[in-house]
Amino acid sequence: WGIKRLLKQIVMSSVYRQSSRVEPQELKQDPTNTWLARYPAHRLSAEMLRDNALATSGLLVQKQGGPPVHPYELEDSFKPSKRSSGEGLYRRSLYTYWKRTSPAPAMTTFDAAKRDVCQVKREKTSSPLQAFVMLNGPQFVEASRQLAHRQLQQTPDKPEQAVLQMFRLLTSRSPSAQEQQILLKLYEANRDRFAAQPKAA
Repeated sequence: WGIKRLLKQIVMSSVYRQSSRVEPQELKQDPTNTWLARYPAHRLSAEMLRDNALATSGLLVQKQGGPPVHPYELEDSFKPSKRSSGEGLYRRSLYTYWKRTSPAPAMTTFDAAKRDVCQVKREKTSSPLQAFVMLNGPQFVEASRQLAHRQLQQTPDKPEQAVLQMFRLLTSRSPSAQEQQILLKLYEANRDRFAAQPKAA
């Protein structure tokens, strides 16, 4: 048997390509997903999470090949490193420079592999630090700022449409009426706050 043929058969199978969306009938027939009625939901890896944030904001540079780059996080990780500029900040995580003894803190927070020992399978943890990195990490802050700027340029006087489009872009689904209402209230509260305090924006 050939490994290539086996991989092709697995990848082209309906089970491998199915959605993680849960249909009520499937949930009733296979609640624990024993028979693989749906794809199990899982968190993105550290590199995919960063790349996804950059892609949704429109900042991701798709260029292939080239030397390693030094994004924001590496400057904090080891001091001799100097941050890249221009498109080097927005290259895919695949091209990020790695120092074996000192990986990027933002990546290790999301369980990126440590390079000083062999790791067969990555751990998947949930910690408050992950939320803090998503809220305060320079790469994520810049990506969210760029996403908001781009969306407000496309729909300047239509907050409902802006919220709907951004929600769809980030989650690949439409928001429920309750979710949309909460997000609109948050948008209006922040708009009023920053209009009164432009320096805080």
